[in-house]
Amino acid sequence: MRAINIPRDGLPVTTARDMARDDSISGRFTLKTEVVVIGSGAGGSMVAWELARAGRQVLVVEAGPYHPSSAFTEHLGDTMTEIYREQAAQLNSTADVLFPEGACVGGSTVIGACVMQQPPDSVFRRWSEELGLKNLAPQVIKPLFDEVGREQYVHLNEAHEINTTAHKVIQGCERMGFSWKPVSRNVRQCALTGHCLAGCPSDRKMSALVTHLPWAVGHGARVMADTEVTRVLIRNGRAYGVEAVVRDPRTRQKVAELRIDAEVVVAAGGAIQTPLLLQRSEIPDASGQLGKNLAVQPFVQVLARFREELHGFRGALVGVEIDEFIETDGYMFFSALAEPEQLMIQGNQGAGPDHINFMKSYKHLAGLNAFAIDEGRGEVKWKGSHTDGRKVISWNPSRAEFEKLKHGASLASRVFFAAGAEEVYLPSFQRLSAPSVFDLDARLDEITYGVRGMYSLRINSFSSHGTCRMGVDRYHAVTNARGEVYDVKGLFVADASLLPEPMASAPHWTVQTLAKQVAQGIHARGQELFLKG
Repeated sequence: MRAINIPRDGLPVTTARDMARDDSISGRFTLKTEVVVIGSGAGGSMVAWELARAGRQVLVVEAGPYHPSSAFTEHLGDTMTEIYREQAAQLNSTADVLFPEGACVGGSTVIGACVMQQPPDSVFRRWSEELGLKNLAPQVIKPLFDEVGREQYVHLNEAHEINTTAHKVIQGCERMGFSWKPVSRNVRQCALTGHCLAGCPSDRKMSALVTHLPWAVGHGARVMADTEVTRVLIRNGRAYGVEAVVRDPRTRQKVAELRIDAEVVVAAGGAIQTPLLLQRSEIPDASGQLGKNLAVQPFVQVLARFREELHGFRGALVGVEIDEFIETDGYMFFSALAEPEQLMIQGNQGAGPDHINFMKSYKHLAGLNAFAIDEGRGEVKWKGSHTDGRKVISWNPSRAEFEKLKHGASLASRVFFAAGAEEVYLPSFQRLSAPSVFDLDARLDEITYGVRGMYSLRINSFSSHGTCRMGVDRYHAVTNARGEVYDVKGLFVADASLLPEPMASAPHWTVQTLAKQVAQGIHARGQELFLKG
């Protein structure tokens, strides 16, 4: 990898403001490229870099704004307002499950928690042997994981990166006899400020904003921000470009309409946005699976109050994981204390005197996120025309999923009580807490499934996947093993929507690895896909 000099404040990104100042743009214009990549996050940036360094003309189109590292203030409220999708309030259809996403150049990698996990070999053997996806066999995919790991500086947290919140989890695990280990993160010389979700101002987080996008630009790729693709253009069973709208990120006023002619189109907007785009584009879908099979890796956060001051918001946001239950039950647990703004969105902080008392106790808190593998029964659907419609995210826990999450909250609570917690706050809309482990079961019993699990547990999802799943049967999958959409030549998917079934590992590393494989496959088929071969 050759060194590429990109100024800290200056990825050459074309923004809506640039286009508004360009006198040659009069409402509508057309661009041409070999490859247009829709989305600039984990998958899109990887595809852009792989194909740009292979000599292809690449244009990356991002609906969100461009924020250089120097623009981040480490105030989560600022970041939520400016670069989270819908100001961090993207919700399911019943408005009780939160789906935070980055909507900016770099995508969710900019606001992610840096957790990097490889699924166990047993998962890849199943996908290869039982689902027929030979490209995902361990001996094929693992070398690509290693390559991505080197590019992303993935490493196990060292002792100085494990903060007091994590140490409380360690203490509880040791007393409970649970297996734990330091988390692997894609950070280089972490500054340990604890504000990962607000964006990293020091370029230490190896997000797409400071790795694959600058590398792609260094090899000639172009990046456009503030540009929302409304549909993929298809003729005679082949994608030939996209249509997009450029909007001012502040006023949301339309600056221009844009058509991009391309020989290859790569959709990499994530497991929610990509199926919406393909639905708006009315792509043929013999499987009937487009937008379905939404798996969300639902999680709840358990907060615990300790007698001593912890300042658990300092240091690496995520320090350790409990790996006792991953392969047996599909549970993941990560130490992390949410910032006040995040807790406010979840409704944990109360109002008036309750809010003041809660915030006084904040420096005494530790947090543990309890994830459960779900059944992948959710759906993302676009309703209405491609310009004036709306998205609908349908996911609510089944009774079995609800019980899994509730049991995860119970385990997390017991870990904290074993570590000496004085009180545990349960992740319920009822604002329940348990003052001791002896009161825990009775408090948990007050959290009932109710009406289809709505407004019971406070559920979040950072890891949606599966809505354009790959497979070897066009009647059961949206894309083939190469990530190419069935019946639309030259249209590829390179994000978490490719994952063929729900999994119990954080998907970031897997998404980048799959995107690398998709990009290398596109390059290998150059004579077939590109006019110039």
